Amino acid sequence: MKKTKLIKALEFALTLKRPHGGTGEKALLQYVADNVGLPYEFDNAGNLHIDNTQDQSSTLFVAHADTVHREDGVNIINHATGKYYAGINAPLGADDGAGVALLVHLLENDVKGYYLFTVGEEVGGIGARHVASDYLLLEYFDRAIAFDRRGTSDVITHQGFGRCCSDKFAEALCDQLNNQGLLYMPSDAGVYTDTAEFTDVISECTNISVGYLNEHRKEETLNLPHYLALASAVVSVDWEGLPTYRDPLEDGVHSVELFDAWEGTKWH
Repeated sequence: MKKTKLIKALEFALTLKRPHGGTGEKALLQYVADNVGLPYEFDNAGNLHIDNTQDQSSTLFVAHADTVHREDGVNIINHATGKYYAGINAPLGADDGAGVALLVHLLENDVKGYYLFTVGEEVGGIGARHVASDYLLLEYFDRAIAFDRRGTSDVITHQGFGRCCSDKFAEALCDQLNNQGLLYMPSDAGVYTDTAEFTDVISECTNISVGYLNEHRKEETLNLPHYLALASAVVSVDWEGLPTYRDPLEDGVHSVELFDAWEGTKWH
């Protein structure tokens, strides 16, 4: 398999255990900063921001750098036909190393947007909550797209107890992905990821399946054919042409209560 920039970023992420606040989380963020060839900024929470809107985009792309690993260190990974899996008694870390690498891929292909690589999603959305306190930044965006969902078919419309994007938005996004040979459908079965923190300000907030299964467990795998097909598709999506319908003042998710209710255990 040719080591494209996408695969290099993915494998770099997967070979690091990345607990929040540890060296692995920081190393992945610095790797991204050093390899995208664009100006970047770290905020006070440690999130990495890369602005590639070029006054042409109102889309926010999001992925989180941390994992559920409790300690830093090398994560041994293997790949068999069609999948990656961890070679030790630990999760693979495709949650959300797969999403981080997809954002690198989008940047490599000059997809316009604002790119946010967050810290501490697995321990309460720490980085996203920090960003959510800055309404002046978030008010610029019409849509927030996370690549942090298990499986191969979901465009999330609800996270936990509330709607995060409109059905019309989700259906339009599914249509664009499916026109490129994928099989996505709107799903109201989401629980929590970073975009839940932005629903009070951004109209359309979603989470897209990237192909991992059994996240947070030693059995975690990443479906590589699906992942590569998704990577090919997302560079062709007309993100700015997606419809905006949801009123954030009416459909807030109340993400703080949501995460606390699940006591830190979630399925993306």
